[in-house]
Amino acid sequence: MTTMCWDMRDAYFGALEGGLAGDVCLRPSENLEALLLKLPPGVLSQFTGCGSPIPESIEGCRVLDLGCGTGRDVFLCAALTGPKGFVMGLDSEPSMLAVARGSVEEVMKNFGHPEPNVAFREGSFDALTDAGLYKEDFDVVISNRALSMVDDKLKVLKEVHRVLKRGGEFYSSELFSDRRLPEHLKEDPLMKERGLGKTLYLGDFMRMAERAGIKDPRIVDACPAEFDDPALTKTLGEVRFYAVTLRLFKIAELEEGEEDYGQSVLYNGTLEGFTECFKLDWRNIFYKGVERRVDGNTAKILSSPRYSAHFTLIGDDATHLGPFKGPSA
Repeated sequence: MTTMCWDMRDAYFGALEGGLAGDVCLRPSENLEALLLKLPPGVLSQFTGCGSPIPESIEGCRVLDLGCGTGRDVFLCAALTGPKGFVMGLDSEPSMLAVARGSVEEVMKNFGHPEPNVAFREGSFDALTDAGLYKEDFDVVISNRALSMVDDKLKVLKEVHRVLKRGGEFYSSELFSDRRLPEHLKEDPLMKERGLGKTLYLGDFMRMAERAGIKDPRIVDACPAEFDDPALTKTLGEVRFYAVTLRLFKIAELEEGEEDYGQSVLYNGTLEGFTECFKLDWRNIFYKGVERRVDGNTAKILSSPRYSAHFTLIGDDATHLGPFKGPSA
């Protein structure tokens, strides 16, 4: 499978403001590439995800990786959270977990951690309590194509919402379709073989997230998936698949739409690895020292514990000015 930049004018949210990184689905960022060199070949060789859905500013955080496989993203997060953070990997495949657990000592030595800050558990994504994962236990939950493999995606989202702390973030990279799959495609042997039969329509996912209690989900990046198999391309017909990275925040005060309170933010340039520019989502890109108008929800997100130290918020939400018309309005 190959990927290329997706012009989101043809997608769910309308016109793209700032453009997308064309290779975002092809490879991790430079700092993650350096960390990948410290991981054993056995961890890397069985990786089946898309990119590395790891958000910024997770030092000292408690992180959960749904569908961790052999632990690649768990170990990357372990390096970024540092010794004071903790990362839990959850997967339903014992053979994958065996590889992950067998790699812990080597990886911790390579990272220079005095003690392991990771753990791995076997369990189902839609029953996190059964795996010993409890309410408001994690600052961040990540997922790399895990949702594409389960039937009851709404239940998984509700479980994610439950285990996230208030102000926490679900950062996910998933495959989505541009329409609801007809039954004959869901049951097609080739579709099942390639793990595509359970792929969700992006529009349905956005509505499902709100039903799970997660308002205003944000698209960070998206790339079209092109398949090299002519038989699969013929089977799909006009159906298209996209690799999409999303942020979903557990902030009860978020509103359903974008509202204007006359607020602005100033990026301080202090997020590690993002000294000049930070991209919250495809419509909100912040440059160091440049004041930018934002809607009320974005102001609340950037005021959450992980981000507040890196932004200066100007104004409050005392006066409502109507719907938000954009940063230049």
